[in-house]
Amino acid sequence: MRGRGRQLASMVLANRPWRLILGLRSALAAVLATSLYLIITSTIWQLASLLGWTKLIATTVVSVALMVVWILNAHDLWLRPGDVREDDDVSLQNATTVLTLTIGVTVMAATVFVFNLLLALFFLQPPLFTGTSSDYIRLAWLATGFGTLGGALGSGLDSDSAVLEATYSDPQQQELRSGDDDG
Repeated sequence: MRGRGRQLASMVLANRPWRLILGLRSALAAVLATSLYLIITSTIWQLASLLGWTKLIATTVVSVALMVVWILNAHDLWLRPGDVREDDDVSLQNATTVLTLTIGVTVMAATVFVFNLLLALFFLQPPLFTGTSSDYIRLAWLATGFGTLGGALGSGLDSDSAVLEATYSDPQQQELRSGDDDG
């Protein structure tokens, strides 16, 4: 069991999931555009100030999970038995894909959160926005969560080859593409 965990960890690290943010340009553009629009919308200011941290965290977790599922389905990244060579472990490949995407989307969301927070602090000054520092954080957090949902839709605009390149290391890309040729 420990050996499979190490193998999974090494496969995920080999994929360099933190680079997903630059590989999914359409998704990143959609996250930024959606969250930017939300930052300047007064209704979201009110909603963010009323939501508790549990709901804010749940929004982020759900939005990251939905974006991962969307990418998996939109780009046919979920493997089934027979999609790869017989000696390959489909469940290990799928776990690697899910972890790679989850880490990559989380890194994207964290980066956008910092961007949103700086944007809110710079542009939303009193008397326009009279919130506390906690309100700025809540606003950036909620805008990032909702923006990530917009990014899921944007990821559908990225080509399958761009998503493969962003998600997998070169050896895994070749292995997955050779599995497509065989099937």
